[in-house]
Amino acid sequence: MCNAKAVHTMGFVPDLAKGTAMLGNTPDAYGQIWNLPTDPQRISGEEWINLFASEMGERNDYTVLPNWMVKGLGLFIPIMKELAEMNYQFDKDYYFDSTKFNSYFKFKPTPNEIAAKKAIEQIKSMG
Repeated sequence: MCNAKAVHTMGFVPDLAKGTAMLGNTPDAYGQIWNLPTDPQRISGEEWINLFASEMGERNDYTVLPNWMVKGLGLFIPIMKELAEMNYQFDKDYYFDSTKFNSYFKFKPTPNEIAAKKAIEQIKSMG
């Protein structure tokens, strides 16, 4: 949505779950600001699409919905109304730096390419 050229950090759910558990079980972590572990690679929305399209053996065909259209669709599709409120994450770079977490816990986040592959594998196994 909004700007496929903008950088957007995504978290791999198993890494985020482990990170949350690690923080919750580390008394020294209390009272500090942390970003959960994410791949440090800065990739755009279009590059995310490329990762998933490649993994699925599909072409990278996509359309960007401008925010006014997302809001308009929200009149008829409730989830679109909610998504319009989240577009601040997609109209400009939205990068999370988890260097502090990765260094402190000696954590190696799952690379984006592997996360995309595992996500597609999981979806295929469900169907």
